[in-house]
Amino acid sequence: MSTAKDAIDPNMYFMTEAKAAPYAPRGHSGTVNRRIVSPETGATQIEVLIGRIEPGEGASPHLHPGIDQFCWMLEGRARVEIGGLTREIGPEESCFFPADMPHTFTAIGETPVKVLICYGPPYGEGARVEC
Repeated sequence: MSTAKDAIDPNMYFMTEAKAAPYAPRGHSGTVNRRIVSPETGATQIEVLIGRIEPGEGASPHLHPGIDQFCWMLEGRARVEIGGLTREIGPEESCFFPADMPHTFTAIGETPVKVLICYGPPYGEGARVEC
């Protein structure tokens, strides 16, 4: 008798940044993302990425219909705009973009930003609306 455990591909459940394929997200400049957890790895309710953004670069004003986004800063500094508020955040700080809320994210300072990004439900590249 076969079990779900027999069908598990360990590469789907144990990932490193280096093993995840890089891509340039739509509507961003100077940005390389890598999907760590996604529908490609079997996720249905969440997507997790590592993003690297060069100084002065980032996301143009946009929103994600029906998708929440959370960002946890690992390295560097960013200027975040959401709902008429602007804040600068750095390592061990976060920001949350509720679904349907226009926002921007720009790397500032001398060094690139490294950020952990979570979407719920998974984002892919199809759910983005320019503002």
